[in-house]
Amino acid sequence: MRLTVHFQPENGELILPLNYGEILQGFLYRSIHDLELADFLHNEGFAKDRRKFKLFTFSRLAGNYRIDAGAKLIRFEGPIRWQISSLLDRLIADLGQSFLFREKFTIHDQPVRMEETSVHSFRPEKRESYRIRMLSPLTVFSTYEDAAGKKKTHYYSPSDLAFSDMVEKNFSHKYEAYYGRPPEERLRVRPVKVSPRDKVVTVFKGTRITAWNGIYEIVCPPDYLKFLYDAGIGAKNSQGFGMFESVE
Repeated sequence: MRLTVHFQPENGELILPLNYGEILQGFLYRSIHDLELADFLHNEGFAKDRRKFKLFTFSRLAGNYRIDAGAKLIRFEGPIRWQISSLLDRLIADLGQSFLFREKFTIHDQPVRMEETSVHSFRPEKRESYRIRMLSPLTVFSTYEDAAGKKKTHYYSPSDLAFSDMVEKNFSHKYEAYYGRPPEERLRVRPVKVSPRDKVVTVFKGTRITAWNGIYEIVCPPDYLKFLYDAGIGAKNSQGFGMFESVE
């Protein structure tokens, strides 16, 4: 399911660093009322081999803003919209109640007032393929050691031949972690409208991450699309990557 929240900065604007994903993730965890659930998501998650998946994602903030490039800040003015998705209905229900009944919160030590919340369940129709638009950028990567034995990370571009395979591989790991069995059908992804301007380079907890916005086509069964809609597509979903909306 997906939760959409609308909130208002009480000081007239919300000032955040340009790389604010870590702040939103921390705010999300602090807003979970069920401490057992918060601990499970933060410290355990759903395991597949050595990988752990939280199976939630969130969007970038949407609203009027201006960039202070010199100070490396983004200033949001007026109402702000934020979306959170998860395969765990329990998480969405918990956050929805938390935002609805508490009303006032702080984000990055700044007071905000919740004005509206809504929950949406996505039920895609059966089609040959689907088009999606990223609400937070999509990233997939692999790690390796160079000749000196130093660990390196390679982030894939949508134009790379291996991009679709890496997205499918990530989906398969998440699917098996949640259901306990691998998916039976294939999933393919291709860029439809992705330009150099859609490239996003950000930092999360000191790690530099390359990701991509844009519009993509996915060929898969409708239940796979719903899984990705709720859990996020690609890697690092719980860090605010891989949320999308369906487009015609």
